Amino acid sequence: MGTRLDARFLRARAPIAAIVAGTVALVGVAVSGAAKPLPGLDMIQTGHWIYNSALASAFHIDGSGKQADAQVPLPDADPGSRVAQGPTQGYAVSPSRIIQFGKSTLSVENSTQSPANEWPVTIETKGGPYAVYRDAGVVIRLGEGMAKIPVGGRLGDPVATADGRLWLHQVDNGLLCELAPDADRVSCPIGISGRHKGSLVVTADGPVFVDNDEDTVRPVASTGFGDPVRLGVDVPETAVAASSDVDGKLAILDRAAAKLHLIGGGRPVTVPLPPGDYVGLASSGSVVALVDKGNRTLHTFDSEGRVKDSRPIPGGAEHPPVRGQDSRVYVDGADGAHVLVVDQDGAVNEVPVTGGPNPADKPNPVIPPTPGRPADRPQAPLPPQGRPDDKPVAPVQPKPPPKTQPPVPASPPGAPRSVTATPGDGSATVKWNAAATNGATLTGYRITWAGGEKTVTGGTRTTSITGLANGTAYTFTVAASNRAGTGPGATSAPVTPVKPQPSVKVPGAPAGLDVRIKTGDTDANVTWKAAAANGAPVTAYHVSWRRADGSGAGSAKVAGTGRAHLIADIGIEQPITVTVTAENSAGRGAAAQVTKARGDEPADRGIVISRGADTTADQCEPPVCGLIRIVMTGFTPGKTVSVTCTTDDGVHGSKSAKIGQDGKLTFEAFPQGSPGRRVWISAEGVESNKLVWK
Repeated sequence: MGTRLDARFLRARAPIAAIVAGTVALVGVAVSGAAKPLPGLDMIQTGHWIYNSALASAFHIDGSGKQADAQVPLPDADPGSRVAQGPTQGYAVSPSRIIQFGKSTLSVENSTQSPANEWPVTIETKGGPYAVYRDAGVVIRLGEGMAKIPVGGRLGDPVATADGRLWLHQVDNGLLCELAPDADRVSCPIGISGRHKGSLVVTADGPVFVDNDEDTVRPVASTGFGDPVRLGVDVPETAVAASSDVDGKLAILDRAAAKLHLIGGGRPVTVPLPPGDYVGLASSGSVVALVDKGNRTLHTFDSEGRVKDSRPIPGGAEHPPVRGQDSRVYVDGADGAHVLVVDQDGAVNEVPVTGGPNPADKPNPVIPPTPGRPADRPQAPLPPQGRPDDKPVAPVQPKPPPKTQPPVPASPPGAPRSVTATPGDGSATVKWNAAATNGATLTGYRITWAGGEKTVTGGTRTTSITGLANGTAYTFTVAASNRAGTGPGATSAPVTPVKPQPSVKVPGAPAGLDVRIKTGDTDANVTWKAAAANGAPVTAYHVSWRRADGSGAGSAKVAGTGRAHLIADIGIEQPITVTVTAENSAGRGAAAQVTKARGDEPADRGIVISRGADTTADQCEPPVCGLIRIVMTGFTPGKTVSVTCTTDDGVHGSKSAKIGQDGKLTFEAFPQGSPGRRVWISAEGVESNKLVWK
């Protein structure tokens, strides 16, 4: 985001680019009148830009040096404009316009109209930067060949992965969409069930979606969703997550309850927050920063929920914190005259953006050399202009060159930061942040523990330790080395490797879902095959249905061993949609769904009867007495029907019978013992042949 400062406060400061030990250091710049170029800004993207409305200028904040080191006058920018940077240009964006300026020329290059009358969210990433107009559902790719990319529908907060891939949540349509670098349209490979609310987060393993309705988190990829994992906390619809993780944990802000949840690596940590109006949060990777607009305060916490700092925000708090490409968090004061910089270790520094001339930085004027004379010879001064006397003026002597400081000798590295260990099955994964180099390149890290040691390269930040005993506690000490020696070690908290319990996940979707209903019939028979149990028995299947116009909706719970359900009186006058999900101890799994648009061919139903086995009944003995053998075909599978026996003397009896899944039923019933009398069977309007009893 951006605010701005005025040229007059940085007058007479000269741009300096110092290259030390292969690292480009950018030092303060600005001039009187027209701004001068800042060398190096067109080659690297570091720090943060802010627009100061009172001074009508954008300023670059050097997060490492904690200073404003470049200024661009933007007299036509709107108050409160946000500023985003690309490799060679910067962009001040507002609801009315997008102003492009050069980072090396520090001057305005172009101005275009905004595509929507709203404040966009800016994303600085490879292939960008981007301005995302969430209400309008439009993305603007800033830079060479500026492009307008419609997404469709309202959007949630976007995120970008390291390869420059932009992920967007279509809130109204329940879709997750991706925009690849240089692509001119989005693809939306993932549908979110029920259009749930949630947040996108980028982790070390890729993007994930935090589902506020289901209290789960699911990996996101171009091929679709991964399996859901329960958060372990109740997350309301209004909760928001930081766009990047905090030491591998999700940071979720519950605004309504004034709570911060840190989830991952064990039991969730919930931090009660002071009452306030929280406008957002951002992660530096090791700490999370929250802005309380109501109390104009910045709060920072580490991944365990411990308070790192709490600072007032000079100039007021209007904007959420933003994470820069240098992994620092920047919090802009509402007046654009102050920025709070949160380093990766949680340290907070205030950078004033009000400028102000520094006499020590103003060079003494030197008379230019006369053509043909040596430039390094002291020259006589020019006569003073407008003086009434002829008193001599002392010549201005050139300043002696600065003394060259002797190089600082290298020393052993500092201790690695944030050493952590995560237990596994007879193993542990150890992670740490880089140690201070202290003047020499790191050559390696040495990891030691009770019973072993291991050495890795200087660029490594994580390693796996195997061959450990389950049930035994271990601590791991990491020490860095350079050519000057080995520095002090830093030790992890103790962890105990354990053999993991079998993983239990929610069941898969039921396979082979099918709906059968004959044209003109009223009952639909639903069948399916068993869902994958995924580590725990399926305890139930949940069946729901509705007609196309929403009428006739209903649901039923079927035992985990069941594979069918009969929906009575649903009819097929209009399409019907049926959904089946399986449930186990981990919860409900993915749904299988089918829509039946029209009925099957009318049933060729029939009933055929014949004499069955001999039997003994009241006043009826073999061989005259026997049962009727009844064969029914073409009826609704799984349906229970009423079967009636009739003779020449009237109704003899009736009973209920359940049709098989193949629509057939064969059984014997209704004892008969009157030779020469006719008998027949009927069910659901179908009548059998008439049999003369013998």
